[in-house]
Amino acid sequence: MSQREVTQRELDELLRSQELPPLPADRVKQIEIALTANLKPVRPLAAESVYLAGFATGFIALCAIGCYFAGQSGWHALNSVQKLCVFAPLGACAALLVFSIVRQMTPAAKHVRSSAVLSAGAFLLLFLMMAAIFRPVHELEFVRTGVMCFRTGMTFAIPAAFLFALLLLRGAALSPALTGATAGGLAGLVGLAVLEIRCPDLNVYHIVAWHVSVTLVCAVGGLVFSVITSQRRATS
Repeated sequence: MSQREVTQRELDELLRSQELPPLPADRVKQIEIALTANLKPVRPLAAESVYLAGFATGFIALCAIGCYFAGQSGWHALNSVQKLCVFAPLGACAALLVFSIVRQMTPAAKHVRSSAVLSAGAFLLLFLMMAAIFRPVHELEFVRTGVMCFRTGMTFAIPAAFLFALLLLRGAALSPALTGATAGGLAGLVGLAVLEIRCPDLNVYHIVAWHVSVTLVCAVGGLVFSVITSQRRATS
């Protein structure tokens, strides 16, 4: 054969043309035992509707609990247009993230990355809406009040992250980084929703720096945590 690149088709034809001797029966049995020695029955996945309901119910319940304990001063400070511009894209983003997570839990599922991209688009729309409808205001205690809001948002986002992680353990996500970022983003939206209902500060700088950042931090945290844990499982 001349010295050139061999195509996959030529390699297949070469292998088919060779007369290989049959393996002894005892050797075939050894290979079968080696391949099946560590096989265990897998736990079947529940229907997607079950996981969709679980994530959606968890999201709504945690938002409701947060609003009950943190208060609703922010909701009363918003006018009707602001409420629509904030909570419509926020709800759409949460719904898309829930759908994306459930898709990622199922191996070989369709629309995994497209739903994640749509979720990111909905979050970008939410960010642009907030930047458009709220105005900058000078605050003397910008950092102090901001840290309080950020802490409050994380107070409800972290339990949400643990809840979503428990639900994810029931599935078989093939992309730890994407799944971790998606689940973290959904948990961060819980904190963001609670803050938008709780906090009456309508300063756009405050909202972007201390409210929206809760979602971003949770998404990055979920990505890092998921990658690290998956690498540890792979090496153990």
